[in-house]
Amino acid sequence: MSSFVRKAMTAIIAIALASLLAPFAAAQTAETLHIAAGAGYRKPLMALISDFRQRSNIKVEASFGHMKQIETQARQSPDIMLLLGDRAFLEPMGLADQYMPLGAGRLALIYKAGHTLQGIQDLQHESVARIALPDTKRAVYGKAATQCMTHWKLDEALAGKLLEADTVPQVGTYVATGEVDAGFVNLTEALALENRIGGYVLLEDDCHTPIEISIGVRPDHVGNPAVKAWTEYLQSREAQAILEKFGLRAE
Repeated sequence: MSSFVRKAMTAIIAIALASLLAPFAAAQTAETLHIAAGAGYRKPLMALISDFRQRSNIKVEASFGHMKQIETQARQSPDIMLLLGDRAFLEPMGLADQYMPLGAGRLALIYKAGHTLQGIQDLQHESVARIALPDTKRAVYGKAATQCMTHWKLDEALAGKLLEADTVPQVGTYVATGEVDAGFVNLTEALALENRIGGYVLLEDDCHTPIEISIGVRPDHVGNPAVKAWTEYLQSREAQAILEKFGLRAE
């Protein structure tokens, strides 16, 4: 066989292989999940994404904010496939077609190093001058904190001490750096800050509307293979262990 023939055959084989592999490569490139999530769940979601990536070839991109920001992002970008947050906030948006519960959200009261609080009533003490909470209208745990203060008839007594932040992580930062004495966050944030704060108190679930943290699938992406792989992964023991580690209690 001449050198020319060998080169020609090699070129033909290369072209044939390229044409066969091109659709597969394109599919792999297209397999990117876009998730918009409540800022208070950055840590568990990033842990889930990291574990999921080790088990699949699917790339995952996530953006975070309070629920109003999530809604704005989703309305502006049809590429966002999944929404993560409190179902009571997600459903009125009308942006998701299916919901998958991840667990019950827990409200926690954290306090700075050097302080000790036994419960929400202790916020009335003179030693507690500033109390941070997330946005009371657009953030799940800001709304829950307001409900609990009303439940315990503390709204008037604490009104002058309150500092409204944007998101749960911002409240956590304020307490960890000592800018405020205490703050309302979710259990996920309280656990993450355990070594940087004085401690935390879990508040009773009956003082606020139940918080069901869910993944909502947008209508245009219900049949997407990447979405299906992700939702199936969330039901695995590995994913459930991660959620539990970050304070999301199975319902």
